[in-house]
Amino acid sequence: MPQRPAFSTLGYLAPRAQLLALGYSRREIDAAIQRGSLLVARRGWLATTAALQIAVLAVCRGARLTAATALRTYDVWAGTDQRIHLQLSPHAKQRQYRPTTMLGAFALLKHFESPSGVVLHWAQFSRLRPDEPAWRVSITDALFRFCLTESAEQVVAAISSAVHKKLLTRHSAMLVFERLPSRLQHLRNRFTWLDGSGLETLARMRLEDLGYRLAQQVQIGPDRVDIVLGGWLVIELDGDKWHDPQADRMRTNRLVREGYVVLRFGYHDVVKDWATTLQTIRAALRDGELARGA
Repeated sequence: MPQRPAFSTLGYLAPRAQLLALGYSRREIDAAIQRGSLLVARRGWLATTAALQIAVLAVCRGARLTAATALRTYDVWAGTDQRIHLQLSPHAKQRQYRPTTMLGAFALLKHFESPSGVVLHWAQFSRLRPDEPAWRVSITDALFRFCLTESAEQVVAAISSAVHKKLLTRHSAMLVFERLPSRLQHLRNRFTWLDGSGLETLARMRLEDLGYRLAQQVQIGPDRVDIVLGGWLVIELDGDKWHDPQADRMRTNRLVREGYVVLRFGYHDVVKDWATTLQTIRAALRDGELARGA
């Protein structure tokens, strides 16, 4: 008999019918509710306090999370859109189910504490596997919905991120393109499959568009660096939640001892203030070329 999935696999939120179909018994479900280890999110839906507030909000609207919001729950690059995207069936009536447990009992999605508005998408739900969370659309559907409204660089960043996270293969990622409008088909040749983060995708594409030739994910001694320009200027793109400042300093010092110049940029530098970031890169290239010419 196949082993039933852990409740965490379902995102700590699932309809009772799904739990029963996966092998959980009525007796153990009811006992967990009595103990308080399972909460009733809304009628027919069960959760723990680890469930996301926005996921509970979605099921209370009779919807699933989609587009940028769903991508964030997959830990995939989702651009700058801070709205909550909900998908409903084409003929569904907008309904607001009363939450049985207050939303405050559930978890916030990290780096998404202040959502700005709700966007409704009316589309047929694709079939999910029995062991997939029922409160969000599939990764391919989330990407498709995201790509319809985002810029070229955001489209490439999101799809590259999903492949980097091993949520999609390169082949399945390209199948997403078969569903996209013809105006986006030219983006097929912008994928290198080397981008280690959404920030790296954005920086790489912008530099390529300016005519810079660069190398990605270059191994230098024990270190693998994001981008190298001119064979000597290292550009590291540091997402705040992934990097240890002390380890980064040691890494930078090793690279400097090997003769490299190192620039580090974070989310704000790439997303909010690219003009200043580009000025810094150009100044470093100019100074380095002058020094080497001397």
